[in-house]
Amino acid sequence: MAQKILNAPSDSSKVSQTLEVSRPKARIDWKRVSYLVLGMGVFLAVYYMPGLPDAVDPSGVRFPLTREGKGALAVLLMGVIWWFFEVMPAGVTGLIMGSAQALLHIRDAKRVFSDYMDPAVVFIFAAIVMGMVFAGTGLTRRIAYKILSIIGENTIVIYGGTFFLMAFLSHFMSNTSSAAAIFPLIWAIYSLYRREDVPTRFGKGLFMGMAFSAGAGSMFTLFSAPRAILSIAIFKAVAGRDISFAGYSKYMSLIGWIAIVVIWVFAVVFFRPNRKSLSGLSNRFKEMYAELGPLSQKETLTIIIVTAVVSLLIISSYLPTLKTSDKAALILISTAMIYIFKLMEVKHLEDVPWNIVLFFGGAMSIGYCLWDTGASAWLGVRCVGIFANLHWFAFVILLAVVVFIISNVLTNAVAVVLVLPVGLVMSRYAGVTPEVVFFSISVASAMPFLLIKSSASNAIAFESKQFTAREFFTKGILLSVILFVILAAAIWIIWPALGMHIRN
Repeated sequence: MAQKILNAPSDSSKVSQTLEVSRPKARIDWKRVSYLVLGMGVFLAVYYMPGLPDAVDPSGVRFPLTREGKGALAVLLMGVIWWFFEVMPAGVTGLIMGSAQALLHIRDAKRVFSDYMDPAVVFIFAAIVMGMVFAGTGLTRRIAYKILSIIGENTIVIYGGTFFLMAFLSHFMSNTSSAAAIFPLIWAIYSLYRREDVPTRFGKGLFMGMAFSAGAGSMFTLFSAPRAILSIAIFKAVAGRDISFAGYSKYMSLIGWIAIVVIWVFAVVFFRPNRKSLSGLSNRFKEMYAELGPLSQKETLTIIIVTAVVSLLIISSYLPTLKTSDKAALILISTAMIYIFKLMEVKHLEDVPWNIVLFFGGAMSIGYCLWDTGASAWLGVRCVGIFANLHWFAFVILLAVVVFIISNVLTNAVAVVLVLPVGLVMSRYAGVTPEVVFFSISVASAMPFLLIKSSASNAIAFESKQFTAREFFTKGILLSVILFVILAAAIWIIWPALGMHIRN
């Protein structure tokens, strides 16, 4: 065949030359290579550095940094660099972090890789599947159309209605899934408002508010944000206590709803629409809802299964016979029922974002590694001296600020892995309960309001092209300050009123 092409007439030669020229040449991405090398370099520098002095707490107890602990810090820093510069899929970096632990004998391989199927990761998987069945059966659209048909045509009320919709959906699925689900619906609303293809105040308020509401929405339940499950697993390992499904919502959901109201007021104040109403909006969504017809059998079964599992998770927080049952085992009942009643097919498992699941598996693994090797305790005690003279309230707020910054620069899951174990160790010396540290960090990690890349919800909202990265940053700083005021009120007033012990 090759010989025939070579001997073909001149026209064929031209075609061959054209194909040869058009074939893309493989190019080395030197920037990516440099980040890979940077991660490896930092890993080697930390892993092979001379032994560091022991950390000594105020009572004189010594906490050595062992070879394994130093290895854990080296693996963590390498992974953080690769996650930050996105040199490869986050899940692959997560796998490499586990492999490094096993290959360097930092921890036993069986222990390392069991973390990738830790109950927390299994819960995240089951929660993702639950969100998928909501979307797959059309229940998400039905709920959205119904709410949007009720809110009316006043533009200020539309702000509140869309943010309420985001919050409501986030009770049953991750905030990112909620943002992805309602983005096209918000765009449909906005299409009735805009006159030209240019950004407007109403567009900025709608889509920036959507991104901010997604953050607030991650505070409602353990379905709202996978990082909450990761946090609870670390809390249980370090503090020796558990946070129940109902317990998490008890202290977080009120803060989330207050944040939603604040975001609504924020949008009205800074992005007050030029038009007071959108004529025909209610009728449009009523028609769209009517086109869906009555509840299908699949939708009805989805409602029954989700309601039953959520009820079981809540009851398990109080019923002695279920209190010891793992949350992952309880939520997996929903996954089983989804396939028993054929609400999804096996092929839909291919649509599960396994990159995200593996990312959380890697984060879980390195989090446990830091604790098992004593690296978290060493870091925590080393930091005690720095914060020794701080008032307990300033200590808690400062921890929250650190988590807030890391959540914006990296991801909130990484922020939890880095700060929560250290913060829990430090809480023993600061005179505060582990619970107030846990919930303060949970609130702060829900506020990636500064950078577009800080969360998937921010990136989804940015696709509207209604606001710039600079506008998002400046408004995000102001809103973050307001939400820290809410956090302060929670620590001093709200959480104690709900029964949380703040001081040891």
